[in-house]
Amino acid sequence: MGIQFGKTGFNTADRIDFFKTLSGWMNSGAGQMSLGEAVANTTQGFSQEEYATLAPQMNMIERDVAGGQTPLYQALAMANVGFKPQELAIVEAAEKGNQLRQTLPALVEALEVESAGRRDLIAKMVGPAIIGVMLITLSLGVLIFMLPMVIQPVLDRNPDALMKFPLILRLFWYTSVWLRENPMIPSAMVGTLITVLVLRNTPILQPHWLRFTMWWGVTRKLIIGFNAMVSVFFIPALVRSGMPTYQVLEQMAYCVNNPLIRSQYLTAAEDHRNGLRMSQALEGMPFRASFFNAIVAGESTGAIAARVEDLQMAYKLELERYIRQVSATLKFIVMAVLLPLFIICTYTSLVGPIFALMEYGR
Repeated sequence: MGIQFGKTGFNTADRIDFFKTLSGWMNSGAGQMSLGEAVANTTQGFSQEEYATLAPQMNMIERDVAGGQTPLYQALAMANVGFKPQELAIVEAAEKGNQLRQTLPALVEALEVESAGRRDLIAKMVGPAIIGVMLITLSLGVLIFMLPMVIQPVLDRNPDALMKFPLILRLFWYTSVWLRENPMIPSAMVGTLITVLVLRNTPILQPHWLRFTMWWGVTRKLIIGFNAMVSVFFIPALVRSGMPTYQVLEQMAYCVNNPLIRSQYLTAAEDHRNGLRMSQALEGMPFRASFFNAIVAGESTGAIAARVEDLQMAYKLELERYIRQVSATLKFIVMAVLLPLFIICTYTSLVGPIFALMEYGR
């Protein structure tokens, strides 16, 4: 048997498709299809073509659920194909509360919105970031390589000629000399920046990184906006699964991606478990007042899921606005700082030969 190439697990899009397919089968035929049949139809679809390498795990899920001894959430967990703990927790609570048909569509929508938000953010940030890196690299190339090729022969012939050059050309020449005398400094700066970005979630750097991102207004709005949107999409799914509300808050701690907001959710869950109303326990969250008002209204009417769900479109649009603000800020930095720097560096490389020729002509 030859080596077989293919998927070794589910990515975010695959998990969304799996739950969407399962939800579709469970709600087909006016919801008359049994869980075992729905799971069998779903796993068969995810055992073919690009998912052929996952056929053994899909068959195991089908057998476990069909046997009637293993709940769906345990079968998904034991298959070890990449389902997240928060997804399994929602499925577990919904299955125990016999709310799976109602909960899966909400889970799918929450996962889709979260995934789309991440893609939108990355797509809008990658372009300005790449352009910024290119401009910095080209500017350094002009200073370190091009300028010495033009100016150095003149100074070798007449060291006093530098004082006849324009001030901006002299400043860039001194910068070029400093960079060439300290070649490790640019590399160390780039290495430090990459190290901080890669290791930002380590115990040593994480507190400082969190303070910085929550201090800078642009990133703070983006972090709060993204986690608020995730909250208003996942809370209805968790509540509809039949999970007790204090457990809803516990599971929300693992749905958000910011450690500070996660710790606030865990604190709120403990306070709610100890007797505080859900709305009172959530008062320390950095979300908008509309979030707390929805929780209060939901508690009063017994329809928390519906009231929080009313915020989904507004919070989704607000996150899109925050993403546009971040993108605009990056573009401003590129256009107002890095692009003029590159233009000036290019100017020096164009003007330098003119003054060099003038000196050689004397």
